[in-house]
Amino acid sequence: MGSNICRDPETASALERGETLPARWYVDAGVFQAEKERIFHRAWQYVGHTGQVASVGDFFRTHLGDIPVVIVRDAAGGLGAFANVCRHRGSEVVLECAGNRKTLQCHYHGWTYNLDGTLRTAPRENEQPSFAKETLSLAPFAVETWGPLIFVNPSPAARPLRDVIGELPATFERAGIDFARMRMLRRDVYEIAANWKIVVENFNECYHCPIAHPKFSEVIDTNAYRVETDHEYFSTYYGPIVGSPGDGVNYATLWPNVLFSLYGNPPNLQAISVVPIDAGHSRQIVDYFFAGDASEAQIRNDVEFSDLVTREDIVLCESVQRGLRSGAIERGHLMLSRERGIQHFEKLVYRFLSGE
Repeated sequence: MGSNICRDPETASALERGETLPARWYVDAGVFQAEKERIFHRAWQYVGHTGQVASVGDFFRTHLGDIPVVIVRDAAGGLGAFANVCRHRGSEVVLECAGNRKTLQCHYHGWTYNLDGTLRTAPRENEQPSFAKETLSLAPFAVETWGPLIFVNPSPAARPLRDVIGELPATFERAGIDFARMRMLRRDVYEIAANWKIVVENFNECYHCPIAHPKFSEVIDTNAYRVETDHEYFSTYYGPIVGSPGDGVNYATLWPNVLFSLYGNPPNLQAISVVPIDAGHSRQIVDYFFAGDASEAQIRNDVEFSDLVTREDIVLCESVQRGLRSGAIERGHLMLSRERGIQHFEKLVYRFLSGE
């Protein structure tokens, strides 16, 4: 994709006025390719939780954009993230979704890597005198944790995770989320026929809630719903509980594609990844964390309620995708009193895609 195809002064001005990104940015394969290169190859992304790699040799695999990634607990107890791509001829090294290994052996030709990513052995390496396995480690990526949450950034120039999350931990604390008490209990996956940006934008506003989420709107006072967009890489939202002064649900969107739902009574957290598949499809992965003293009934009720709202949202997102794909409108117009979170997010998209 050309270096300036997404640099458009008119789009920058439109975003300031409260209009949206161009409709074609949600359907165009070239824009999607630019997003993989300029956003998902350069940003911190939530990939899973430390319980998935609790013991030496535990691993799981994922993708950042189109980059295959393996997360592993090494022999020294450290956490590593590597391109899941063999240095021989580019095969994926690990095919299993998760498991435990003493080494990472490529299924194609048997090149075998230590848990720290260094090449341990390659069949018949003695037949090639110039073979320098010390130069053929798996490509390492930056990996950090925030509580039990694991984040990975494939960029060699990755800034520390704290530079991105900023003051977001304070929002978690105010919401009553103590990572030391939380345990991950469930993962749900949804396939959505909509661009990843549409899914994030839907989460970033509750303007639609009274119409599209009747059960949600019986619980949350949507008239008093608050939006805060003063931070560079995240926005936060607060929905008061109807009839319960001082009690409410906190939400947050962390650039580029992780969404949080936080509630302190009982303490529970949803960490939601919106994974781009192609210009018209995405995958939503919901990890549920609950405090250890949450009852089975509370957990069941929260999961059922969340699933209901998510399925209602999928209908909305897929409808937007079809509408934008039709070419009937050039761009949308936001209700900024309720949709500043979308404006905040779209400005970041434009900034990263345009290079400004």
